[in-house]
Amino acid sequence: MKTSKFILALAFILITFFSCNNEPLDFTLEQNSTSENNDIKWWILVHPSYGNSGIYLYNETESIIENILPLPDPNGSPHALGFDGSSLWLGGARSIDTNDGIVTHNPIYELNPDNGEVISTIDNIRTQGIAISDNHIYYSTYGQIVKITKDGTFVSSSLPVENTPISDIAIYNSKKYYVYNGQTDPIMSINETTGQDEFILETDIPNLYTLSIRDDNFIVVSNNHFRRFDLNTKEHISDNKIEIDGWITAIVPYDSDSE
Repeated sequence: MKTSKFILALAFILITFFSCNNEPLDFTLEQNSTSENNDIKWWILVHPSYGNSGIYLYNETESIIENILPLPDPNGSPHALGFDGSSLWLGGARSIDTNDGIVTHNPIYELNPDNGEVISTIDNIRTQGIAISDNHIYYSTYGQIVKITKDGTFVSSSLPVENTPISDIAIYNSKKYYVYNGQTDPIMSINETTGQDEFILETDIPNLYTLSIRDDNFIVVSNNHFRRFDLNTKEHISDNKIEIDGWITAIVPYDSDSE
């Protein structure tokens, strides 16, 4: 009888000991995992004109650079970047006037996001902005937004906006938004029913080259700071410095589901 009581007491002590010691370990691992998954990360395109060019994987939460991919054409003028979760899509605004009067443009490159290697190209497309949605590529060129398949087949285009160079585009909840260089660069949207452009908000930031949307916020870059505006209230929410030197011409959420 005494032996049975001793065994029961010992078992109770051992169970209590291991339970108490295991709980902090499990909690710590869960917290670390959650914290890492909640980090806000971006693909950031830096133009060759200033600073160290490339496509940066940037952790905004930790203010650190996690990777830098080389540009496929160091002499190009990269302005556009999209991400579909498996490939990066890079476009540019460089035009070459050959001796026979034929003008050619940068291709759109499909890139491996791990090492920057070229997977495929869509030749001779000048673009300032790129967005990926529903397995299609949307790009801005000469004041209009063009929709193509990923092999380059034309699908449709919006009506050109006269004298409005569209710097970048973003698609959020199936709605198209864009920004263009004006006196105080506004963010616009396209009404899918009427095809007309609609004013969304005035950023009071000149010479914008970037536009992205995540977590119901418009995000643009000015003087290498993320500037956030609430999509619903249009309120200027915050500024956050980007620890990268150079001319940033495009930003894309690392989590493709954010856009």
